Amino acid sequence: MDITMIKRLMAVTACSSALLLAACGESPKEGVATTDSIIDSTRNGTCTGTYPSYWQDPAFQDQWVGQKVSNVPPADWTGPVYQLSDDFPRSPVDDAASQQWRDSKFDALFEEGTSQEEKAKLAYEYGWLVMEYIQEGNVNQGAGIEDWDVCNNKVRPWYNIPYQTYDPASGREFTHGLTREAPVTFSTPQGDKASTMWAVGFFNATAAYTLGTVWQADGTAKIPQDDISFDEGAVIGKPLFNTLSPELLPVMENLPSWDANISDPTFCSCTPANGKECTLIEESQQCPRSTSEWGNVTLLQFDFAVKDSRAQGTQWVFGTFVADGQRKADVEDPWKRIALLGVMWGNDTPPEGQLAYNHPVDVKINGFQEEVIFWDTVDELNKYGGDDVMKQMGHLGCNYRLNGPADNANSSCMSCHGTASVPDKNLTTPPLLSQFSALTKECVTPNAANPTVGKDRSGAAATVNNGIGFAEIDSIYFANTPAAEPFNMTVETGSGPVNIMGEGVPAYDSGRTSWISLDYSLQLSISLTQWMQWQDHSDDPVEGRIHMKEIRRGYPAGVGHKAE
Repeated sequence: MDITMIKRLMAVTACSSALLLAACGESPKEGVATTDSIIDSTRNGTCTGTYPSYWQDPAFQDQWVGQKVSNVPPADWTGPVYQLSDDFPRSPVDDAASQQWRDSKFDALFEEGTSQEEKAKLAYEYGWLVMEYIQEGNVNQGAGIEDWDVCNNKVRPWYNIPYQTYDPASGREFTHGLTREAPVTFSTPQGDKASTMWAVGFFNATAAYTLGTVWQADGTAKIPQDDISFDEGAVIGKPLFNTLSPELLPVMENLPSWDANISDPTFCSCTPANGKECTLIEESQQCPRSTSEWGNVTLLQFDFAVKDSRAQGTQWVFGTFVADGQRKADVEDPWKRIALLGVMWGNDTPPEGQLAYNHPVDVKINGFQEEVIFWDTVDELNKYGGDDVMKQMGHLGCNYRLNGPADNANSSCMSCHGTASVPDKNLTTPPLLSQFSALTKECVTPNAANPTVGKDRSGAAATVNNGIGFAEIDSIYFANTPAAEPFNMTVETGSGPVNIMGEGVPAYDSGRTSWISLDYSLQLSISLTQWMQWQDHSDDPVEGRIHMKEIRRGYPAGVGHKAE
């Protein structure tokens, strides 16, 4: 029996009795655990070693054999070593008693008749209540305990998602579990500066219960065959760190920074010997990690998502905080030196035949129906930018919909996340935004003389492709996808419905013809993609293993630096 299997069996034995206790104690409703009962039943921690904690985890050598080793703690390393929190609850968990944003006072946030002024007040309080909930017990834990070491949170348990570890280019690094995300080029007074985002996500016990229906206690995945749904009160928090210095992005001054084991901070790319795709070995050789070659990464953005059924149309609330280190230099807690950029619970979908780039009208004056943007925060971000507006940190999304500095200016938080789906047998999923494919581009301003061409918000040229017009593509990507329902990739045309990804997509073994929803969880989609690749590769020669599909926050595989 190899070391990987021994470790998995030990982890399952250690955690199984605790999981059986997860529904003990007083519960808000029958059969539902409280977070207190989980903490009591997992007093040895929620990090079991059942799954790899990071790329090149020594306990899972079969997954990276033959690669250049650069993501294992050196013998003289005295810094933190990340452990994956994976002891998922096996019974539903309701943490309503600790979630103050579920109070009825916030009902008005989602009601059509609420004034913009009142919406802003409610959204601000809602956002900060969620942020305080996420941070409580995870930061400032005392001497010897790293911030966001969630294995033994004494307030409430938090968890990470497995299998963001297989890809050498983006897999978790060993110090804090950060995964490489988007390349971002920011416009600064010193010129355009290329950088990379690194991030780590945390799931509360309610959300982790749903993860546990996929990621099993024996270290395997049960691929969903039907749409999955997170329960009410599920919360996900995600801090995102940037590789530029605070001297170039002054909003990051006085913010937390980490000495992480990253690759080239300008976003390393791999050149394949065969001219097509890099092997995993080539990626490990050309994009090695280091804790000393480059500078620290610094907190720039902090996203959250909350399952909230009051958000009609999506049942989710998304929010983004950003670094605000200049204005909040005197705030004692460095993790609170952030400002709320916005909160959204829908895409403000354009009416049929209209376009996302100019709907709604005059949002800076009139506001949105399904989101709130805090324009003083936008102004603070852009104050430090250069001449290229779409590369400034406060570029937001399409027609100023909510999107953070790390995100794409042609989309929105909910537009991207609504695509989250189980990969089909070809490892295909819907593009996060249509710009990442050969589809017609979204958020396009058509040319007045020729409406079949135009430019997207980043200034890139756009054309109508395969007969799918700009309004039709916007109707897909800026629709409000209901929670746990398939992402729609079909448009109605004069000759009938057309699958814009082509006939036979998705190609599930079950024969199902609609996408299997992962209920807005792109991390779950990414992790399943990497798991499925590992299953495909496990019997292949290591020299031929190719990471064919990579999902990044800002760009698809193979795309270089462009305006965000």
